[in-house]
Amino acid sequence: MADIGLPLPVKRRCVIITADDLGLLPEVNDAVMAGYDAGIVTGAGLRVTGRESHSAMVSANMRPGLGVGLHLVLCDGPAVLSHRHIPNLVDTSGFFVKRPLEAVWMYRKRSGLRQELKAEIRAQVEKFLSSGLFLSHVSAHYNLHLHPTVLSILKELAADYPISTIRKPCSALVPSYQDVTTSHWERKAERCVLRPVLSWGRLRSGVLLGADHVGLLSPERPITEHAVARRIANAKPGVTEFVCHPGSLASQYDGMGELAAVTSQTVRNAILQSAVEPISYRDIAEGG
Repeated sequence: MADIGLPLPVKRRCVIITADDLGLLPEVNDAVMAGYDAGIVTGAGLRVTGRESHSAMVSANMRPGLGVGLHLVLCDGPAVLSHRHIPNLVDTSGFFVKRPLEAVWMYRKRSGLRQELKAEIRAQVEKFLSSGLFLSHVSAHYNLHLHPTVLSILKELAADYPISTIRKPCSALVPSYQDVTTSHWERKAERCVLRPVLSWGRLRSGVLLGADHVGLLSPERPITEHAVARRIANAKPGVTEFVCHPGSLASQYDGMGELAAVTSQTVRNAILQSAVEPISYRDIAEGG
């Protein structure tokens, strides 16, 4: 007979607050570290191809509580390897294609290109690990880590490198990454293509771990600290990752507004006073 008087177990509500694009610019590095020092940011996505990546690695190593993951760049940015090593993947300046739709089409299973893509992803992983940082998770610019070809490569590399955790449900992030200077129809086409690709990747992620929910720290513009505080306090049961880009100068983000939010005492108080538990992807990777 059931003990109807006993309460059901309550599922923990854990939040990961991740600042992406660490290593891209000095302003971004400073904003991410300020957010961590304020007790709000718990994780970061490091671009090892960013011009300020070395500075970011030094700062992150001084903050062992910050869960730092690899933010792969496979589109709209430079590669680690030179054009000589991956001639079909980057231009003569060493840059990937700019638009995610081009990347999605290119990275289909074509044997020669796949080998170059695997070599570049391996190079980015190795450059990250050379920093001495713990690899908490893998994500990517435009969430291309969930592209079928990229995901299959990550699974293969997991046999040789400590890749156990990735950002999984990413469809809700797609509109936030889109360049507002492109046409309405181009942005709509990107959403129509990227969302099913990312959803497919999440379903095929297999043994790789991840959060239960992923969303923006604040989908509203302009960002307000009270809206961010409410969003964190109302996080769903399970693990929720809130993604932000503090300090970013890109037009699609409110970098200054997000910097204010991740250093806000109001937001910090909301975390302390609510029943949410701040964690990072490292806690998931280590089985916390």
